[in-house]
Amino acid sequence: MKKIVLVFTILAFYSCNQSLEDKIVGKWNFENVDSQILDLSELRYKNSSLSNLLGSSFYEMNYLFFQKEKSYKGVLGVYNGIYTDGNWSFNENDSIVSFTENRITKPFLKIKSVSDKELRFSVVGKHPTMDNLMEFVFVKENQELNNSKFDYTQKQFNLWRKSPDEPEDLNQISKRVKQCLEYSVTYLKYNLEQKKSSVSLKEISFLPINFYDNGIQLKDPDELQKWDNVFFSNVDALNGREIIKQIIKTDFSLPEDKSGLELDIYILEEIKNRIK
Repeated sequence: MKKIVLVFTILAFYSCNQSLEDKIVGKWNFENVDSQILDLSELRYKNSSLSNLLGSSFYEMNYLFFQKEKSYKGVLGVYNGIYTDGNWSFNENDSIVSFTENRITKPFLKIKSVSDKELRFSVVGKHPTMDNLMEFVFVKENQELNNSKFDYTQKQFNLWRKSPDEPEDLNQISKRVKQCLEYSVTYLKYNLEQKKSSVSLKEISFLPINFYDNGIQLKDPDELQKWDNVFFSNVDALNGREIIKQIIKTDFSLPEDKSGLELDIYILEEIKNRIK
């Protein structure tokens, strides 16, 4: 019993003596937006859809992954977000984290508080008054991504997040669909490697697919809001869905000796491999 107490005492001492910079290190996933903006009647009147914009569904794909060697990776922005990576630095005087990407350094977030489980910050932007009224809450995720060959946060698996500037032809759409599937397979394989008892499908909820214990089903065209945002237009998104649909309609035998997670991986890999 004394040994257990001693261990907890050491852990508590270590936690208390960690610098703020050390506490930032790790992968943080979006939880919610704590905003006072909606308390201001003049802003609420001007922004009738503001409450929807601050909803968690808009940012649920967001994460920040701070690494000890001062590199970072992240997905930020509404819906599927924009992939970003580079280096980070921390200023203890003002609690501001700056990002350096493509040799350009900009202050990005001001930390309000950080614990072993929660990171709260405001975004450093062009409108300080508005920015200070919005506090983003991210929660710590216990990940071992640096030691995994299935690190789905690597840039090579997130190329699909860069939105096209113009309509794409069928070959380009097919390539984008394959990128989406490769990211999804890598994410699922990481969870399989970690032997997780439950797996969140939030990270791949943008796919035009619903997952079930014994297989998958295509989402209806009116359920494709996140999928639409992967493409230039709704037309391109529907063409991407059609590529998947035509493959699913073909002879598609499923193995019987796999778990639900293994079956999902098998199906998505088969679809990806059959796209020309």
